[in-house]
Amino acid sequence: MTTQAASDEVSDDPGSRGSVEIKDRAISRTAIAAALKDPRVTRTTGGLSRLTGRELPRADVTLGADTVAVNLYIGVRWPSQITEVTEAVHAAVEAALATMTGLHVHRVNVLVSDTILDSGSAPVAKADVSQTVSPRPPTAGPAAMPVALLFGLLLLGVAFVAGREFFIANGSIGGSPWIADGIGWVSRLHWQSWMIAAAIGAVVVGLSLVFAGVKPRTRTHSGLGGGAPTVWATPTDIARLCSAAAQSTRGVTDAHTVVTRKKIDVRVERDPGFEVDSVDAAVREALAPVLSVAAAGRGLKVRHSVAQPTRVS
Repeated sequence: MTTQAASDEVSDDPGSRGSVEIKDRAISRTAIAAALKDPRVTRTTGGLSRLTGRELPRADVTLGADTVAVNLYIGVRWPSQITEVTEAVHAAVEAALATMTGLHVHRVNVLVSDTILDSGSAPVAKADVSQTVSPRPPTAGPAAMPVALLFGLLLLGVAFVAGREFFIANGSIGGSPWIADGIGWVSRLHWQSWMIAAAIGAVVVGLSLVFAGVKPRTRTHSGLGGGAPTVWATPTDIARLCSAAAQSTRGVTDAHTVVTRKKIDVRVERDPGFEVDSVDAAVREALAPVLSVAAAGRGLKVRHSVAQPTRVS
């Protein structure tokens, strides 16, 4: 906003004392500031947006004699009701322009040019353990993988034989056709005793392939934590944790752990100067934090042995 002095002398006519000129930039900034008062309106500045003139919000102003029209481009946070946001922004901008400039606001067009996901707009509900869905645990490779690999190689072999038969039929290469000779050999076969064994073998192989196809994959990890674990560990990792916890106990010289599907077997070597009961209680107490997150329903068994003294020759 600039003020131009009309004369150094003071005139009694108010109209001749000076004039007020409002720049387009001042009106644009007023409209943008009014729009940004709504928390649902986003601001995009800097970088490529500034170079391309695509900053948001931005306002294109058209000035008349005593009127102003504004095209206001805004971005809206998602999820928000766009119609509610545009109506609120329209009213705020129109009121701000009328108050700040004193001009007649001919039109305010609010155009939504972008939407931005607002991760913090919705309150995060407390997790309900009963409704939490556990992710799939890590599993081993499917049992049907070797069978699938075998069938893939067989299909490649069939494709090779079919291609060979094609070139032989077209005279591109020489040789006897394998498919025609094979079909002829099969057509001359008659019932023989070895076919019973072949039929039984075919049934066994077929059932084995079906079983390999439907057999569930073996779980390779155990979930750590509650009923819906998101962190998984192998039995070897759990065994190492248990052994480390047991070895940190006073009176234990060495520890070895074996983890199976049903139990955790901890074998400790204790110093001869310590009682079995005290060492056993200390080991179980040391293992409690690990078992609280890694037991997964397994039972604990602690075995004791006396460490043999080291002989120095």
